[in-house]
Amino acid sequence: SPDGASLLSCNHAFLLLTGLSRADAEAMEPIALFPGEPGERTLAALTGEWPSPELRLDDLTLRTHTGDLVPVDVTAASVGTPRFALLLRLRPSSQRLRSQQRAEAETHRLVLLQELSATLLEGAGAPIERALAMATRALNASGIGIYRLAASSPGYAKGGALPAEFPEVLAAEPMDALHRPATWTLGQRPDHPLHKAARSVGWTVLRTAPLGTPSAWIGVLVAGWADADDAPAEADVLLGLAANICHAAIVLGLQQAAMADIQGSTYQLETEVQALLAGLREGVVALDENLHVVRVNRAAADLLGYQPAELDRLAIQDVLVGPKDVRPLLLDALGHELQVEQSGLVFHRRDGTSFPAYLKVLPTRAGEARLLLVLGDRTEHQAIETQNELLTQRALLGEVSAIFAHEVRNPINNISTGVQLVASRLGPEHPLHESLERIRKECIRLDQLMSDVLFFARPLELKMESLDLAEMLRRLLERWKPRLSQSSVHVHTSFEASPAQVRADPRTLEQVIVNLMTNALQAMPEGGTLSITLASAPEAQSVDLRVADTGPGIPADVADRIFDPFYTTKKDGTGLGLAISRRIVNAHKGALLVESYAGAGTVFTIRLPSPTEDENPR
Repeated sequence: SPDGASLLSCNHAFLLLTGLSRADAEAMEPIALFPGEPGERTLAALTGEWPSPELRLDDLTLRTHTGDLVPVDVTAASVGTPRFALLLRLRPSSQRLRSQQRAEAETHRLVLLQELSATLLEGAGAPIERALAMATRALNASGIGIYRLAASSPGYAKGGALPAEFPEVLAAEPMDALHRPATWTLGQRPDHPLHKAARSVGWTVLRTAPLGTPSAWIGVLVAGWADADDAPAEADVLLGLAANICHAAIVLGLQQAAMADIQGSTYQLETEVQALLAGLREGVVALDENLHVVRVNRAAADLLGYQPAELDRLAIQDVLVGPKDVRPLLLDALGHELQVEQSGLVFHRRDGTSFPAYLKVLPTRAGEARLLLVLGDRTEHQAIETQNELLTQRALLGEVSAIFAHEVRNPINNISTGVQLVASRLGPEHPLHESLERIRKECIRLDQLMSDVLFFARPLELKMESLDLAEMLRRLLERWKPRLSQSSVHVHTSFEASPAQVRADPRTLEQVIVNLMTNALQAMPEGGTLSITLASAPEAQSVDLRVADTGPGIPADVADRIFDPFYTTKKDGTGLGLAISRRIVNAHKGALLVESYAGAGTVFTIRLPSPTEDENPR
């Protein structure tokens, strides 16, 4: 009634809620349903004036037939104008709370799904573990995990937070039954190993969803609930979505691992390339499509006189500066993607000095680089070519000289013989005798020159044998004793007690020593001291034979040229003596050295290698 004094009517649901019979309910006063002071305030609110057409009161206390107090939500509406009755709709408060919890759970699931997708977008470490943890909360599951293809063993390995009762590995045959979404509930026959594991841990519901595509699936997502009411109504859809996200997480993890390997390989390759570029003697310059420098190695920067950083982004025409513009060549290589090579170029360094160069152009697509230039300095190569040309000319000259010397010796000998015959017939008192004598001496000098030329031009044929240098020097000095005495030259010798054995050709080596002694005597026309020493040098594994004089010495500007062929400071010299001597010593794998001191004399050293144990005489 509008005053709240009586209950006019009720439906069957009200009778079920309160446990009253219809007769008891209609005979009961409403104050009995809402007991105590709170009930009085409730009735006062219901029978009073409302600001809106309906009045809603939550969490009111309703007394049932058995005396139990049940929280209910009441919605009141006026009947008639003016009001002649009140219509009350009662619903247990637990239903409202469950609806609120369900709505909150839906919101929470959406937030988790958003976080799950963000996990994939962020590319964080271990994405599959994070995806499974979030899927567990989104599905409100008791446990969730995956079975995926194992990398090191056949079958499918377990992952995630599944209980220990679940098998660690599933064979391929049991997995074939899970290639589509499936649900098992308590009461059904547990035909599958996963069903048996779920029943053993007390789960009432087990759902599975495949990972991957129908044609290429890689495993299965497994979720279980101990209480069937905990599973959301959209469990199938959410589990499929979680399976797709887990599949994406697995693929992402594989891609991250592959990317890490690629980055490691790329870094290693970059390091190797940098090391190779740094170790190249040739300069390497990388250009972009606008012919601007994007990278250079140290050799290129040093060759051009720059620091590598100073060349960055410079136009190539400002770097390779020379009489010939190389841009047409580079543009042609860039446009037609052709490999081009050109030599005979000249470029200027930063300081203005020039150098001969060759240039090789290689098209490429390494990053922003479009052309690789290989730049080489041909200064040394050009010097070698010049030296080779000079040596070729000298070789040709040697051949011609040998032929010339051979052809000229006979006429010279004939002239010398004829001059001697004429001089003998005219007698020493004849006015022409002195002139004829000069001609004879010149013929002798020319004959010696021709002999030296022939010796210098023909290949050396050495007959190597074990030689006692001390004994050979004693015999040689004994033969030279009259000449030395006649020249007022005193001889000083110093030989080691142990015999100095070498492998040498006695004939040619004696020729070298005789030439050095002859030069020493010529350097001391007024007499002096000739010193000959013989000593071993164990540290150098050699034997040194020194021939020293007390002459005026060799001027510094001459000392560097005394071994050049045909260079002489003597009026009657051929300029081949020392050149031949050095050639002979070099053929013995030795060295001919000179030390000269102005006003004190000159020392020539013949350094010959010591014989090995196999070469020593037994």
